[in-house]
Amino acid sequence: MSQTSSYESFVTQLVNIESQKMLRMEVQVRDEKESKSAVGTVSKAISDFENIIKELETPSNRSFEPFKTTSSDDSVVQVNSASGLDNESAFNITVERLAKNDTALSETMTGAGYELAAQGDGSVTLTIGDKTETINVVTTKDDGSGGTVNKTNQEILESFETEIESLFGDEASASVFNLDGENIQFSLKSLETGYDNRIQFSGATGVLAGVTGNMTHLTPQAELDAQFIIDGVTFNRAENIVDDAIEGLSFTMKKATGVAEQMTVERDTEAAKSNLQDFINAYNEMNETIRERTFINPETGNKGPLQGVRSVRNLTINLRQTAILSLGGVAEGEVASFADMGITFENNGKMVIDDSSKLDDILNQNPEQIANFFTNENSPVAMMKARAESYTEADGILSAIESGLDQKIDRLDRRIASERKYLEEYEAEQRRIFNELDLILEEGQAQFDAVYNFMSGY
Repeated sequence: MSQTSSYESFVTQLVNIESQKMLRMEVQVRDEKESKSAVGTVSKAISDFENIIKELETPSNRSFEPFKTTSSDDSVVQVNSASGLDNESAFNITVERLAKNDTALSETMTGAGYELAAQGDGSVTLTIGDKTETINVVTTKDDGSGGTVNKTNQEILESFETEIESLFGDEASASVFNLDGENIQFSLKSLETGYDNRIQFSGATGVLAGVTGNMTHLTPQAELDAQFIIDGVTFNRAENIVDDAIEGLSFTMKKATGVAEQMTVERDTEAAKSNLQDFINAYNEMNETIRERTFINPETGNKGPLQGVRSVRNLTINLRQTAILSLGGVAEGEVASFADMGITFENNGKMVIDDSSKLDDILNQNPEQIANFFTNENSPVAMMKARAESYTEADGILSAIESGLDQKIDRLDRRIASERKYLEEYEAEQRRIFNELDLILEEGQAQFDAVYNFMSGY
């Protein structure tokens, strides 16, 4: 091995020894970043828990008193929602007539004919719903040489169609249909159902008097509204989706049969239980997330990235202690705690439904008591939410922890940069020293060789 190679290896070893300090700081940075990532994961789990509470504590959601709806024949009437009802109910409904769009059709005529042009330019006032406009149509066109010629029947009707689409694009649809390659027919259809959205022509002159005066309606305008009977009371509505006949109930009529059907509204205890299970799942997910990041194994020494952060480690303990409290001001025998509804905690902090029968009985008979437990501002649930929010709010506990980690990472990054610069200079200095030493050795060897050669000459 050459002297240079030996020195190179020696320099490398010296630099490696000197760089241990920087390597330890890089490990620290990795650990701090892992801790920061863990804080983000914990924050999300806590926020998810908060959001579930917000949903359940909102009275309008009726999370523990939901209703399920059924129709004896969904092809006739479909129940959309019963969220506004307070009690179980059943309603008999007979759909006599569905709400329809008004459709007006002209007489058929030959598309290439000129009968309409003979009636001269025309205008008509059209009203659909709350909108009224006057439409004008001319019956002649430029012949290409400075004169005019009559438009064909099809061209006139297409001009009428264009004007309607321009003025009533949101209210009506107009079309010119080619029936058999020779004959055509004009169609005008309102886009909204009901009598109030019917097609009304007035003040027609010229060609438009001829077109609109003979138009027929597919449905008599007096029968454009839906008609139905609920428990003996007759209703008329402009639409087939009805949400104002019975307060709190929305339904859609799909077919007029004249036969009585039944809309049923009853408590949905399974949905209520599912909502409560969502709360339990969110709590357990948060509990498990925190435990996984704050554990320590005394035998191996392994620990989670947040094991040393007491405030995070203690959160689930504090929440559990809060959860076992009782709501004050509740009558004897009513739900005042999670235990009263059959919910308890296992040794590892997991929340479970320990007595499903007890919970089912309350959901079936007194769901309002569970609703009160979740919506009362003095309940353990409200206190759990407040404690959780103290961690996730903008200037909360987790924000402070994350800010502290950012500062540590920033300081370490600056120290690592400084140490890296020092190592570069240190390596250069060692190379300079060994290069000088190598030069001295080379000069000494040369002198030795010269003396040796001189002495060998005698």
